[in-house]
Amino acid sequence: MDTTVDLLKIKIDKAKETLPEQSKRSIDAIDWKTVILGMRAEKGYSYAQLEDLELETELLLCGLLNPEEYPKELERRMGIPRAQVDVLVNEMNEKVFKKIR
Repeated sequence: MDTTVDLLKIKIDKAKETLPEQSKRSIDAIDWKTVILGMRAEKGYSYAQLEDLELETELLLCGLLNPEEYPKELERRMGIPRAQVDVLVNEMNEKVFKKIR
């Protein structure tokens, strides 16, 4: 599993390098990882679920994940019901994605 994560991290880093400078600054301006970590106390997600949320969010921000696939991946990887995923996606939109845009 560590090898897969390392290879994915390399792919994410390469994708970040290709982003326009303005996009990089916008993403870096929001402490989105802290927002995700805050969901542990707020929503009761496990650290493993938060790691999955962080990974899928980073893939989306780097353009490696299609926005339509984001909810499906969260549901599959985090193991939460679709209704809960919809709430989570809306929360991520409000706290992270709208601010980056």
